[in-house]
Amino acid sequence: MKLFTLSARKLVVLIGCVVCPGLASAHGVDDHSGDPAYARYYHQPVNWGGCPPSLFTDGSTIQCALVTVPVDWADPRQGDITIGISRPLDPPHYNRLLLVNAGGPDNSSASQAEMLEQLQPQTQVDHLVIGVDLRGITDGTGTQVSCDYASRGGAENFMDGDSRNPTVESVRAQQDWWNRSIGACLQQHATFLKGINTPNHVRDLNLVRAVLGYPRADLFGVSSGSSLMAYASRMFPGRFERVVLDSNMNWVHLDWQQQALQRMPMDQLNLQQAFIPFIARHDDQFHMGTSPQQVMATFQRIYQATSQHRMGSVTPDQALGSLDGTGMWVFWDLLVSPSLSAMSQALDGDPAHIANAEQMAAMTFADPRTGSSFNPMADVLQCNDSGSTDTRSTARKIADVRTYWAIGASTLVDKCQHWPWRPALDRKLESRTHVQGLLVQHEFDPSTPYSGALKDRLENGPAARMVLVNNAATHGAMFDDNACTANAEFAYLNSGVMPARDVVCQAKPMHSFAMQDAVTYEYGYPAAGWLLPPPPNVHQVSWLLVP
Repeated sequence: MKLFTLSARKLVVLIGCVVCPGLASAHGVDDHSGDPAYARYYHQPVNWGGCPPSLFTDGSTIQCALVTVPVDWADPRQGDITIGISRPLDPPHYNRLLLVNAGGPDNSSASQAEMLEQLQPQTQVDHLVIGVDLRGITDGTGTQVSCDYASRGGAENFMDGDSRNPTVESVRAQQDWWNRSIGACLQQHATFLKGINTPNHVRDLNLVRAVLGYPRADLFGVSSGSSLMAYASRMFPGRFERVVLDSNMNWVHLDWQQQALQRMPMDQLNLQQAFIPFIARHDDQFHMGTSPQQVMATFQRIYQATSQHRMGSVTPDQALGSLDGTGMWVFWDLLVSPSLSAMSQALDGDPAHIANAEQMAAMTFADPRTGSSFNPMADVLQCNDSGSTDTRSTARKIADVRTYWAIGASTLVDKCQHWPWRPALDRKLESRTHVQGLLVQHEFDPSTPYSGALKDRLENGPAARMVLVNNAATHGAMFDDNACTANAEFAYLNSGVMPARDVVCQAKPMHSFAMQDAVTYEYGYPAAGWLLPPPPNVHQVSWLLVP
């Protein structure tokens, strides 16, 4: 990943002097609201009912409904599908509409909206908060599809449950297995899957605004939801007003595969520099040692035990899957600590401890050797949007996996190889429009790196402002309770007051529900006031894992 080497003076010049060109149209592209062929979508009733439990919440304080959308916005004759939306069960007084997307991209925005209302009740000041699910997600209530995995030949690198030690042959075998799996899926559900892309998601979002009776709406997008809401602001600038983008992808030029590649070194840096020391400071919860070196040594023992099948059915990928939850503190007590603690205990070989570790591992990471079917939505969205852009050789992929062992294996297979459709994103729209919005970003976010968010801010010019939380080491500012961040965020969202300049807030000590640090995580470039610092240096020497 290219590092920023901008001086402070150059940053000031770029932020202050980039001129925002005029939009191609004050109202963006045609939303078909005046076309009789789409009238039944715009005039449909909304019938509210109960909500199912989801990943984040139990659905007890919201209502849910289904909205009918065309499977293909370019041709409504292709048929209909449904998407799920939610609203508070007893909303306070409101005058404005706030549409929320949870990111993922396969997360339920219905449950995320409920959690947002609980963690940040300021969102309901003068707003009706509506969670809007993407079409096809597994955790929602709308139309879904399920596809069968292709038969497994045995050479795939995950067959032994350890994707971190691939060979050229196993990578090729896994690529072939995936191509056969997704190829049959695309053939079976071609019409539905071709319509899963960000431009269609934006049109769905705009339709929800219309059927709820609002001429305009405000937007709140988290993680990959930042790219959706940024694109919505570009397509329909006259329909969407106050736009909050939390934990930003590089939406100036949205490219899913490149985003994943940029995430690898940042995630590894975060794990080694921030989270492993955090584990050491909370040995009473993790039981892995009181120094980073002891924690790493314990994890190495876990990794070797699973590689050698000495921990029952627990696989190396499941052990490493526990670490994939370290980016969001809400998972530390619920998932990461129980999983790693159970695996640490199971090192003694006690059958009861091993059984507990097996149970936690199954909850942490789904073993692909045992699955027979999958929901293709997340992969299809990424391939439909931006296609195949990872040009690394197989040898380079293998080297990256061994260096960035935390999540590097997720990029081994090109999910978009031989994709049958052209990318749906409009690069001309991206290049000629700017996003009016407020970016909220943690400096050491491992999932949506600050490097991409800074590009968004600089290239977008004065149309946007950023609230950067200096030394914050987690993903999702909405989950935190930083008063500095909230003051800037809700002054804009609730009153329309955009900061005059960028804002640099200071992070609180790392914490979860049950674990509290006394000192703030410190790494990288110091920042204060309003001057945005360069991104951190991600080229650190990794602690390697040996099976």
